[in-house]
Parts: sequence; structure tokens; C-alpha cells
Amino acid sequence: MVQVLICPTKVTLILLLSTLPAALTGHNTLKCSTEKITVSAADDVILQCRLEPPISAESMRIEWTRPDLLPCIRGSVHTHEDGRFLYEEQIPSYNNRSSLFVDQLINGNVSLKVSRVTPSDTGKYRCYLPSIHQEVVIELTVGHDGFVPPDSFIEHKPVEAVVGSDVILPCVSTFNISLDDHILEWNKDDEEIYTVQDRRGSTQVDDYKDRTSVSIEEFKKNNVSLKLSGVKETDKGDYCCCIKLDRDNIKCTKVTLDVTKERKQHEDEQQTNAEADPLFADSIGALIGNVAVCLVAALVGFVF
Repeated sequence: MVQVLICPTKVTLILLLSTLPAALTGHNTLKCSTEKITVSAADDVILQCRLEPPISAESMRIEWTRPDLLPCIRGSVHTHEDGRFLYEEQIPSYNNRSSLFVDQLINGNVSLKVSRVTPSDTGKYRCYLPSIHQEVVIELTVGHDGFVPPDSFIEHKPVEAVVGSDVILPCVSTFNISLDDHILEWNKDDEEIYTVQDRRGSTQVDDYKDRTSVSIEEFKKNNVSLKLSGVKETDKGDYCCCIKLDRDNIKCTKVTLDVTKERKQHEDEQQTNAEADPLFADSIGALIGNVAVCLVAALVGFVF
């Protein structure tokens, strides 16, 4: 059941908790709304979570995070511990837009309020209480006047490559990218391996120098895929394609690269099979012997 309270300046969506599923651990239950929530852009939304039976959460560590942004964007939406909001752990785009109901923590209310939501707030929100080892994930979708926008990037499958080959890591946005106003970053393991800013591309990590590039012409078509040359085994892993629209607004997508030694393994297997199969070795020996006999016979016939 959903109840909408309309105020003169804003709209707050409150999800009432009734017969909601719960995660059980010990004597305490973290009860949250786990249904998909859809709201309009610019609204305020409350992601309801509470402890049952009611116990004080004032001294608990309460973590609200976005697991769907990992590993590309690290940090929390809102973290509260020992009566203090941990501002330093917050994702910048949520600055001054997230809050808990501090006066209700004593009653076990750990709900999160996100103000002035934008389409980039669409995703999964995880409420985690480490002290009682409980977590619940809530899915939020932000649209505009009932319209739900498409994903920011075109979907793609994990990429496979063979050692020594060249590969394209796909990243195509569904929104317009400006060469002059936006910054492109390709990251791996929290390192910037390639950046495009002010129409110039640069590589920050020595191991990727002269091996990475992005087509500026394709950039104009919202295609910021990364070309990686001379693939190495160490290139295997998750890559993040991130576009900085402004200081607090960044959109990212993850690309997984799987690297194999397929060609070399195939050659090794053929050699191993030849050495391990005595019948194969005998056949080769017999063939060589037959060829030698034929050559000698032909030579003798020619002389006579």
C-alpha cells in the first residue's frame, strides 16, 4: 500500500510497511520494503526500514550503499555511526540530499530519505547493519512524469580475448556526450588507465601506455569504447567506463575482460598428445620409413 503526502513545495513518497518480508537473525529483524519503487524526478523518496522488535539503533553503524555502482563508484549513500553522520564516506552526488530520521533511531527506524531524486539515482540501495549482520536491498527507479528512462549505457556482454590480440571494450552511452564539457575516464583497480579531457587522450599507468586509445570521431557519436592492444594476462578483470558530467554527477558502466592463452594452449595440447600417444609416434615412424623406401626404389629405377 502506498500513501502519498502532498506538501506545497515538494512531494514525499512514503511506503507503508505491512506484511513485508524480513531478514531474520537472532532476536532482531530488519524489516524493509523490498518491492520495486518508481518515483518521478525531483520528488523526495523514503526507503523504509525498521528493526523489530523495536530496539535503539542510535549507537549502531547504519550503512546505506549502492552495490550496483561497484567497483566503479565507491562510497556510501549515507553512513551513520555512534550518533554521527560520516560525511567523508559519502558519494558526492548525494551531498545534502540524504538523511536518516535521527530522532527515531531510538525506536529502531533506520529509513533513508533521498531528496530531489534524479534519474541517476535509479538503482539498488542496500541497508546494512553490521552489528546484527543483517541487510536488505531495495530497488529504486526514477522517471519523469511517469516515464522511466532507459539505462545510461547500452548493455553488453563480458569480452573475451586471447593473449597478444587486440580487443575493444564496449562503452556506448544513451545520452549525449560533449567533448568540450565532459570528461571520460577508463579505470581498472581504482587506477585511471585512460582519460579524455579537452579533446585530448592520455594514459596514466605505464603498463597501458601505447596500448590504449579512444576514437575521437566515435566519441562524437557517444561511443567511447576503449581499444586495448597487445592483450596481456594481467589485463584480465573489471574495467569502469565513467563519464563525468559535472563535479557531483558521474555515470559509469562496468566491462569485464576475460583473457586466455587459447592459441598457445592448443599448440601445447597437440604436442603433448603426440608425445603421449605411442600409436601416433609409431604411425609417424612407419610413414617416414615408407617414404624413404619409395625414394630409394625410385632412385635405383632411374639409374637402371
